[in-house]
Amino acid sequence: MSELHQVGVSEESRAKAERLESHFLEAGLLDARKKSWDVLHKIKARVQEGMTEREAMKMAFEVFKENGVTKHWHKPYVRFGPGTALSFNDPLQSDYRLQKDDPFYIDLGPAWLDEETGIEYEGDVGDTFVFGTNEEATKCIEMSRQLFDECKEEWKARQITGAQIYLFLQKRAAEEGYTLKEKVDGHRLSDYPHAKYTSERLAILPFTPSPSFWVLEVELIHGSGTLGAFYEDLLF
Repeated sequence: MSELHQVGVSEESRAKAERLESHFLEAGLLDARKKSWDVLHKIKARVQEGMTEREAMKMAFEVFKENGVTKHWHKPYVRFGPGTALSFNDPLQSDYRLQKDDPFYIDLGPAWLDEETGIEYEGDVGDTFVFGTNEEATKCIEMSRQLFDECKEEWKARQITGAQIYLFLQKRAAEEGYTLKEKVDGHRLSDYPHAKYTSERLAILPFTPSPSFWVLEVELIHGSGTLGAFYEDLLF
């Protein structure tokens, strides 16, 4: 991996990509993260054999509504079986139904309203599970989580740039026998919508991302090409 090359990256560039409203609180984003993970596990508990991806997404919306969320910066995605090798860029599998021993992943992007301040804090979390037993899928899932943790530690220890995070991730995925899914490459989080601040992608970020404002996304594809594993969370 190349050495750090941050000389020439102006503070103006960083300030533009990481700017915030004056009344924004970092604690609000971390609270949104916690709530989002809580809902993800509630959705996981309601996934049933025989569901289609569209039915699962509808269920996810219902769970969010029960938990006070009606706005999403991206709609919830639930992918089954071969769909775990797909991303948000790909159409839903219209006819595929969840089968015993299938992997499935959940990808959520809610906006949580802080009623006291009126700020809508963004969440963005994702994880993959097995509906039953599937050794190859389980290995892939465990590796997606492991590589996320490795990248996080590398970022903390060496203060590497966003671009270097993904070079590291790509290299480690290949070493473990997996392919890193292209165009699943992380982004900014903030008060809703983060696009008003920046559309910069973490995978090309030329400076070290600050804690609590960037999401690292990891999607690994198994050598068969028929299954994958997705994991994402806030870098903090």
